[in-house]
Amino acid sequence: MTSKHGRTHRIWTLTVLFLGMGLSHLNAAETLPWRAQVQSVKGKATWNTNGGPVTPLKVNSVLTSGSTIKTGPETTVDLFLGQSAGVIRVGENTTFTLDKLAVTDTGAEKVVDIQLGLPGGEMYFNVNKLSRASRYEIKVPNGVAGIRGTGGRVVVPPQGGLKDMEIVLMDGNLVFAYLPPGGGAPIPVVLSAPPPVVWKPSTGTQPAPDDLVRNVRGEIEQSKSQAAPPPPPPPANTPTETVPSPNVGGAAPAAGSSGKPPGNTGGGELRR
Repeated sequence: MTSKHGRTHRIWTLTVLFLGMGLSHLNAAETLPWRAQVQSVKGKATWNTNGGPVTPLKVNSVLTSGSTIKTGPETTVDLFLGQSAGVIRVGENTTFTLDKLAVTDTGAEKVVDIQLGLPGGEMYFNVNKLSRASRYEIKVPNGVAGIRGTGGRVVVPPQGGLKDMEIVLMDGNLVFAYLPPGGGAPIPVVLSAPPPVVWKPSTGTQPAPDDLVRNVRGEIEQSKSQAAPPPPPPPANTPTETVPSPNVGGAAPAAGSSGKPPGNTGGGELRR
């Protein structure tokens, strides 16, 4: 009998194979922690890190690897993961985990390692262009999705509804290593868009209906527009990535105002 650990390893190996990710040359480079900034919280959400105390989630919180977010009814949470990794919107009644956030500066490029978990609920993602060696994956109870520069949605229904789990791809490429009920070898599901497509275990890949496309596109655009001040500078020696310092809610600064949040004594851009 194949162990759960063995099956998970096979899923990830298959995903790497299809995405053509080559991480072996990173061994000599230094890998450092990365983080996610909370851009917006609408409704009620909580978070904790590595099983620590649960506290209300607030705008401008900076989350690191091991963090878990839980949202209530009629709640959304928007996260910013940097210029290349883009934005995430966590939907209502969702458990979402930041399993690993790391960045490696090879000297020639910056390589991100983003590993997320969606045990249940829904999330929207918009990922910009990643370096070839970067990793961006979303783990769900029945598989792992490997993401390249793309946007879409993943939905995991309440317990017992995995047959109705759903992946929507708006553009770009995605490989889902699907673990069928009862075990067995992972099945690779390769999605490409446009045009937008939707995949379910019960129906396979189908063209996404117009109303679904409008909904997903609207949620992603809202998440991108929920601009917030940048988080504090990273620890010394952290690889830098230029992140424009947006205005909150897209509004222009008042006359005579620098538009900087309290405590931000830097210029118009954050090096992180």
